[in-house]
Amino acid sequence: MLAAWIAGATAAHAGSPDGLSIAVVGNASGAPYTGAIKQFVADHRAHKVADCSETRLSVANAYFTNLPPQLTGDLAVAAVHDKARRKRLGKLLTRFRDETLNHGFDAALAYEARDGKVRLYGISGDPRDKVLASSLSLDEAQDQKKFNVAVCKAVAELFVLAEP
Repeated sequence: MLAAWIAGATAAHAGSPDGLSIAVVGNASGAPYTGAIKQFVADHRAHKVADCSETRLSVANAYFTNLPPQLTGDLAVAAVHDKARRKRLGKLLTRFRDETLNHGFDAALAYEARDGKVRLYGISGDPRDKVLASSLSLDEAQDQKKFNVAVCKAVAELFVLAEP
């Protein structure tokens, strides 16, 4: 298992002491930004990412690999605007299990590059929850601090769906 483990030092949503478990998936256009998202994870673990809005972010697990083969960046990006795909994505997220994750993913962080912007989407495993979106220009995406703020905006208000 190649999960990125992040020790959450701040309070998590929905009462879980562990924080969010997120599947990180980009489509082909977003692939060049995977490294910046991994850096966000490292920066968050090192407490170098300021709190977003009025919410305290706590991420327990961020998986980039060893995801179900059906859980793709294309599906996640399409789920932003398609209810049927959103339900399918939610089932894939919440039904996932491994030795670290015994309650499935709380959400996906999907990303793509389109129309001169990097677009980031925080998509809950509960298809009834609102998709959180953030974007920044391709030039801004080269600045890790600005990139971190954009990622934070896409995930900071996601909820832990179940106690582990």
